[in-house]
Amino acid sequence: MTTHVGLTTRAFGGERIFLPKMDSQVEKTMVDVSRRFGGSFKVEEKRNWRGLIQDWDGDVIHLTMYGENIDDLFEKVDLKNPLIIVGAEKVPGDVYKIADYNVAVGNQPHSEVAALAVFLDRFNERHVHEDYSHPDISVLPSTRDKRVVDNSNIPSLTECYEMCNSMDEELMKHTLSVLEKSMELHSHFGGHLGLIIAGSMLHDIGRTISHEVDHGVIGGDMIRERGWDEELARVVERHVGGGISREEAADQGLPRRDLVPQTMEEKIVCHADNSSGGEERFHDLIERTISAGYEKSAERMRELRDYFEKKKERV
Repeated sequence: MTTHVGLTTRAFGGERIFLPKMDSQVEKTMVDVSRRFGGSFKVEEKRNWRGLIQDWDGDVIHLTMYGENIDDLFEKVDLKNPLIIVGAEKVPGDVYKIADYNVAVGNQPHSEVAALAVFLDRFNERHVHEDYSHPDISVLPSTRDKRVVDNSNIPSLTECYEMCNSMDEELMKHTLSVLEKSMELHSHFGGHLGLIIAGSMLHDIGRTISHEVDHGVIGGDMIRERGWDEELARVVERHVGGGISREEAADQGLPRRDLVPQTMEEKIVCHADNSSGGEERFHDLIERTISAGYEKSAERMRELRDYFEKKKERV
């Protein structure tokens, strides 16, 4: 159970757990998880648990089925730097006396880990913690497939600049404008920062070979040739216009695959490409897309703009 307490604490943004006696296996697991998935999480031994509680600079919360209702607590108290005590079946009686608050997540027996998760969810105002620095791998949100990014296969900004050396001055200026717009969108809507930066820098790399509608697919294949992550290749190849459907791709002589942006990273780079020059340029792109016979792509450009505008209202 102790490992699950650590994993839950970390997942909700906690920095460490204290144990009355060090468990080397728990420590090993938490160090390995932090290395692979990011962040720095500590497991510390505190044999003098009474001293830890009494000297804590913040609120001390003891989770127990015998405590006051969790809803009542959050209605009356603005908790500061909480130390949360999660015990097994036999918690020393002194804990009830020296804790600032004994809190029940329902007055029925259930998992201590579940109680911790519910409490941290309420404390975080039901915002999921996502800021884990320097992970080896990142698991990204998805409605269907598993999206796991090996961050060692995402090029650095320096590597992106090196690949962009063959761009002319005008294309490089546009690329940096798209990067700036993508960073603005990322600040509001999140997404994998490394993918968004690399995707913005390399979204038009295919234009060093072709300025036709196939430049997105060409760019995606250039990414694959370098052995970089498939998620990045899809960001690059799905940025053209408002995206290209499987049927439209076949009609235009492109590989018959879905080239419509689906993930947050793909949508951000696609919309940044369309909107980085301001409202006037955006409407000009719409008109040019329609004139070229791509009405559906133009409609998807509008839909993507509306998607971000509506989403921003909810943030």
